[in-house]
Amino acid sequence: MSLVCLRGVTRTVTLPDGEDLHILRGVNLDVAAGEHVSIVGRSGTGKSTMLNIIGLLDTPTSGTYELDGVDTTRLSEGRRARMRGADFGFVFQQFNIFAARTAAENVEVPLMYASGAQLLRRRAIALDMLERVGLGDRADSHPGEMSGGEQQRIAIARALVRRPRVILADEPTGALDPDTGRAVMTLLEEVARESDSALIVITHDMAVAARASRAYELYDGVLHEVTDPGTLTQRAEAGNSGADNAGTGGSAGILGNPWDEASAASAGPQPPPPPAQVPAPPSGGSPDDTGVTARQTMRAVRRAAARQRESEQ
Repeated sequence: MSLVCLRGVTRTVTLPDGEDLHILRGVNLDVAAGEHVSIVGRSGTGKSTMLNIIGLLDTPTSGTYELDGVDTTRLSEGRRARMRGADFGFVFQQFNIFAARTAAENVEVPLMYASGAQLLRRRAIALDMLERVGLGDRADSHPGEMSGGEQQRIAIARALVRRPRVILADEPTGALDPDTGRAVMTLLEEVARESDSALIVITHDMAVAARASRAYELYDGVLHEVTDPGTLTQRAEAGNSGADNAGTGGSAGILGNPWDEASAASAGPQPPPPPAQVPAPPSGGSPDDTGVTARQTMRAVRRAAARQRESEQ
């Protein structure tokens, strides 16, 4: 039985000009406990939106999302919040740790919303987790005194301190050098394996994506499975990551046809279009494939979510 199960999930928001933006158009995904899945795609294709839905930070416009057999689309906001805190661990590119708190105090934060023994023993639990990620001797250090790799390990310790069933990592190595990034991914995989947690990683780094047992590409609002994850390694070795192709336009994904093994394996680096074909980005951010900036999209998502909450009250 799948731990995470999405069926026909869509997400549509209304832009300020009244036009509907269809971010997700029917996503299907099954992830079992202990499984490692990666998702690649160009900026603006909806990867973070999908991750927000899986992490119960957002709700789908239509479709179903079940977590261990529970239909999350039918839950109250209070139940969703409790499930989000207990069952999910989030790891982000920019760490999102508190500069004024020590490493141990950062890791303790999720335990302040726990109860019983976890709440009472939060300091000891935090120290144990820091030891697990190799920072036992840095418990009383502040983030500003630590390297980027050490800060990301604090973020990982904080994400895993409540032993979540699902670990959601959004570009976890994006701010790290390659060697540190590999070490961070190894740590994530080890801890996920030990706790039998599902690990879902969103990344532009093909080498990171290739580490997963299954890989998908998201484009045109739909997930497409990469039939041979080895093609991702080939692309990484060729230096042709998703970021290299972010401006090529069109509806094809960053792997061409990722579900067509021969096409993906034979695809080489794509030349950029002539300058005249590259539209100037509007003020406020870089355009995604629809010509809408990421900032506009997030604003529209927040407004739509607020309207939905108001309608439910």
